[in-house]
Amino acid sequence: MKRRILIAVVCMISANLFSQTYKLETVFTEKVSETYLSHWKVLESTNINQVDTFTLWGYQLYFDNWANGAYEVEYYKGNAKETYLFLNHIIGFTEKYKDEDEVVTSISGVRVKTLKLFWYKTTLVYEKENKVSCKFNLNQWTEIRSKFVSYCDDQKINYK
Repeated sequence: MKRRILIAVVCMISANLFSQTYKLETVFTEKVSETYLSHWKVLESTNINQVDTFTLWGYQLYFDNWANGAYEVEYYKGNAKETYLFLNHIIGFTEKYKDEDEVVTSISGVRVKTLKLFWYKTTLVYEKENKVSCKFNLNQWTEIRSKFVSYCDDQKINYK
């Protein structure tokens, strides 16, 4: 009997010790492509060294309709400083190779590629398996960074 009570107490203490509750705050949204930059805002945590996490993610279609065929894809995940550097490198890469087609590189371990169709120039960011990507032009990447910086300033998150 004492053993069962001890096990129950240890389980309750460890559950409280390692549990965290998050709220997904949207920093940037692109409704057409269903792509988001989000902040995993910690609501409850016992970790005093909590790191702010940001994710570039979205939905992809597996079938032809959103109700039955959509699945969630994570393109990038990192803390505030890593995310800021990632966005800066994407913008720098997009500016440098804006007139070239199918230039491929890796930024922060993520495959990035330029795509030029006539006058429309985009930069693609692939997910971990390199099967699907999100694509934005230079103005959109700049807007994402601008909204990220504004969000971090408002929330007092150190990103530099």
